[in-house]
Amino acid sequence: MAPKSATAAGNEGIAGLDGVWMLNMPDSESEIVFTEEGARVSSEYDLLSDDPSLYCTPASVARIWGNPNSRIKIEQLASEVRISYELFDLRRVIPLGDTSSMPDSPSTRNLDGTEFPEMGSSIAHYEEDTLVIESAKHVPGYIRTSRGIPQGTATIAYEALRVENDTLYITHTYIDEELYKKPFVLNYNFRRLDAEDVDIYNCTDADYDWFLELNEDN
Repeated sequence: MAPKSATAAGNEGIAGLDGVWMLNMPDSESEIVFTEEGARVSSEYDLLSDDPSLYCTPASVARIWGNPNSRIKIEQLASEVRISYELFDLRRVIPLGDTSSMPDSPSTRNLDGTEFPEMGSSIAHYEEDTLVIESAKHVPGYIRTSRGIPQGTATIAYEALRVENDTLYITHTYIDEELYKKPFVLNYNFRRLDAEDVDIYNCTDADYDWFLELNEDN
């Protein structure tokens, strides 16, 4: 279905989508079928040194949606959608339009104004009761940091958001023929919180010393 005009979509929006949400666990994912290159990239991943989260950097949009116990605020405006993620104090501004209006610059910054191309450049439109976000122009990152499931410069991602019975459902589809033989699909659902905004995270560089200490005798 062709997207509505930006103004009409922004004025109508998705009923019940605005507000503050938190992930319900667990989420789910489809089978991962790597290409040879995807398998190589994943096999070389080392959680203790390669996880961008160690440096307060989002590894991907999927990593941020899938973070437990973090608030997420969604606002639908006349010409854009704004998503505030508590994790790393990320602020994502997504214009409404078609792919010809895809921004050149990353759609996500933190409160200090640092841009994060790991989150891609995004454009959004409405299809009936669903908000669809398309993202491209990523830099290499990780869809799942626990296992080094990669994204690359050719990755295209689609997020489909809908609300049913006051629950937010998101289907997140990653397409990258260099890394995957078929699309990699994640599903999340979120509960609504009685809150007005997300908290300030104030991230500082971390490390996995706690992880090493926990497992040093194992």
